[in-house]
Amino acid sequence: PLLATLHPMTVMERKANLLSWFYLGITLTNFFLFLPPIVALTSGPKNAVRQTQPQPSQNKDKTPPSHLQVKIASSITKGERRSEERQSKSRSLCPGCNRPAVICVCDSLPPQKLSTRTQLLVLQHPNEFRKKTFSTVPLMSLVLENIQVQRDYEFEVKDLPIVQEYLDRGQRPLLLFPGDEAISLDGFGPFNKEAEQEEATIVETNSKVIETLVGIQKQDNLLIVMDGTWAEAKRMALGSEDLVNACQQVQFTAPATCLYDAVRKEPEGHCLSTLEACAQSLVLLEGAHEAATYLKGVLQHMVDIQLSMERNRQDDPRQKGKQLFERNKRRRQVEKTLFETPKPRRLADGAILRPLTVKDAESINEGWYHKSRTSLRTTQDCLEEGLACFGIENNKEDGHLCAHIVRSRDGTLGMLQVETEYRRRGYGRLLVQEASKVLKELGKPCVCFIQQGDEVAESLFGGLGWIVSEQKGAGAVKSGTTTGTTPRAAKQRWILP
Repeated sequence: PLLATLHPMTVMERKANLLSWFYLGITLTNFFLFLPPIVALTSGPKNAVRQTQPQPSQNKDKTPPSHLQVKIASSITKGERRSEERQSKSRSLCPGCNRPAVICVCDSLPPQKLSTRTQLLVLQHPNEFRKKTFSTVPLMSLVLENIQVQRDYEFEVKDLPIVQEYLDRGQRPLLLFPGDEAISLDGFGPFNKEAEQEEATIVETNSKVIETLVGIQKQDNLLIVMDGTWAEAKRMALGSEDLVNACQQVQFTAPATCLYDAVRKEPEGHCLSTLEACAQSLVLLEGAHEAATYLKGVLQHMVDIQLSMERNRQDDPRQKGKQLFERNKRRRQVEKTLFETPKPRRLADGAILRPLTVKDAESINEGWYHKSRTSLRTTQDCLEEGLACFGIENNKEDGHLCAHIVRSRDGTLGMLQVETEYRRRGYGRLLVQEASKVLKELGKPCVCFIQQGDEVAESLFGGLGWIVSEQKGAGAVKSGTTTGTTPRAAKQRWILP
């Protein structure tokens, strides 16, 4: 009322106001009237489409892309080579250096291991441990007495008792690793190329470093060295922050020549191998020239052996090319077997031999004489993998599956069955041969179980070279299960050598 008194509305303003409220009411009415149809139009058809769309098949194509196929096949063939190497007779090892006779380094070793005031702790990356032929850490253990080796990706102080021992007595271990806070063992101060210091500051810094080095040289030190590639060593340092903070970092700044670069390229010219870095550290910390001489001598001996072996391999490049050809040939064979679907093959009588799919599970289960409540699902699981599973369609128009063989998920061949009217045509023999061929190409064992007294199966498999396994406990596996009221006979394990 007060506002109306202060601002009285004219007749035209009242009419305009009423008209605005009228249009607003019509708009709201139309909105609520047409909202349900709009919702039905926007959501209903989508739901209907989702309901009518066929569900994706569980047996959809799981073939990886081509570059992954190559990696998978290469990994399988590499595993085969490693398995053959483990099964083959190992080379005789030298009792002195525990290395194969062809790379023995006993001639360059000291009469007995050398003792040093400096205790060495090598933190070795697991990948470096696998490179036993080229790794320099085993050579250090042959020369030095006071050395320990720990292998892991990351380290903590609590997991290294020797580090905790030095810290408990108030002495910081030395960590040979470059950094802004590292002091130079050859007395040239912190190594920072980008720092621009005046001459007086440099002299003062070098004086402090030399005083620190003199104090270090007067005591027995624990020197920690990280063994691995530079990338691996950096990751180890980043993952071992607690250990790095507890240690005093040290480094080299003077130019150096690397002997190891002849067989394993270093990233930079001033980089050294783990053995050479330890040898130089022992000289700078305690003047252990004898230990450094033996360390470099055994390293030079190993380098000479590796270079000699490399020259011998280069004398006959065909041997290396032949080895590479055989590896690639095997890889392509595995890749083809794994990822290329075998094409159906027409037999002489017009029948078709083809690989089985999940769609064949119902047909196989219907004719299987050991059919049960779970046999269909078991058959589907076997066919989903689809390895060494084959069937034969008859030569009639209906394309009926008249014979089949299935490889179960435990790796054994089974469900070999040929319908009565199609027997005596060699279908069973052909199916066993085809499945065995695929398994042999992949390097997988050919195994099956045959009931004792089944002369037909024993004659079939025996004629194809299969034999009864003579492994203990595998000759006859008795089954306590029953089918209906008739107990199953005992089974024998057959293999294809």
